[in-house]
Amino acid sequence: QEEFADALRSVGCVVSGEHPIMDGNKHRISVEGEKFSEKAGSGFYVGHLDGHPAGYIKNNKTGIDMKWKSKGYSLDPEEKARMAAAAANKLAARADEQDRLHEATAQRVGKQMDSLVPASELTPYMRDKGIQIHGGALTDKDGQKTYIPAFDVEGKQWTMQYIQEDGTKRFAKNSKKEGCFHPVGGMDALAKAPALVISEGYATAATNAEALGFATVAAFDSGNLPAVARALHDKFPDKPVIIAGDDDRHLEATQGINPGRTKAEKAAKAVGGKAMFPIFAPGEQSANPKGFTDFNDLATKSELGKEGVERQVRAEVGRVIRDAEEKRERVQEQEKQVQEQRPKRASRIA
Repeated sequence: QEEFADALRSVGCVVSGEHPIMDGNKHRISVEGEKFSEKAGSGFYVGHLDGHPAGYIKNNKTGIDMKWKSKGYSLDPEEKARMAAAAANKLAARADEQDRLHEATAQRVGKQMDSLVPASELTPYMRDKGIQIHGGALTDKDGQKTYIPAFDVEGKQWTMQYIQEDGTKRFAKNSKKEGCFHPVGGMDALAKAPALVISEGYATAATNAEALGFATVAAFDSGNLPAVARALHDKFPDKPVIIAGDDDRHLEATQGINPGRTKAEKAAKAVGGKAMFPIFAPGEQSANPKGFTDFNDLATKSELGKEGVERQVRAEVGRVIRDAEEKRERVQEQEKQVQEQRPKRASRIA
């Protein structure tokens, strides 16, 4: 088992917990560099101890696989180095190919923008979500589908979210999404906003923008929140960051995880920001946890309605902005005192 565990590590598998389980059955296992969304494991193995112990391992992230037979000792350093080099080469080749696909998709999506128009009337999705028309949201000539462009912090468009009339969503195939976002109201409006308020979905970000009266950000999903928060914080280091997260209590009850809350808190912590979550009327969320998760649900499904969103969001965001301003004033005052003391010290030395 120790030798098989060594072989698993050599192809980039993360050996922890009860692994390896050498019972002749197929087992999923995590691999190095996995994202949260790949928690089930991008590798697998089959190992058995009957007769001459043997097995098979594959890392689906790198494409490296290995047929293994027990030698009675662990892999020697030369074998480990050879396997590590092969894995590194595969990863580099895959990264290059991914970059090429991302750039080609960005070009294709850019051309597609020519056939779209700014929404002048509410699309079915906007009506269903109870949101207004905001700058940056697009539609087709029939005004039925909703198109949400996604940009990096430099303003380059990499992908597009396509939203059907029934709310079904998808992104451009082979597109880059990590670290990309949609500024509700446009990039220029976001630059003028007093804070960076980042939500998951577009409807939630639009709901918050309407409550606050300034541009907000849609990161599209919980897994993208940390990357977007870091990118925007680097771009606008003086703006406080508030993550308006989803509270996925339905997943917490069924799967033991709450990715909306976990990722929102992680994103806030990464940039010294604040995570906030909607508070519904008593009994609403417990009765229907899947239907009551975000601030758009608070606005459209809760008895608290849009007034509830305005009270909660304005209060929390306003407090964070005030705290940031007070901190900035304290720092400026400290710097001023340091500057005033320098000539006195110099005169004493003279």
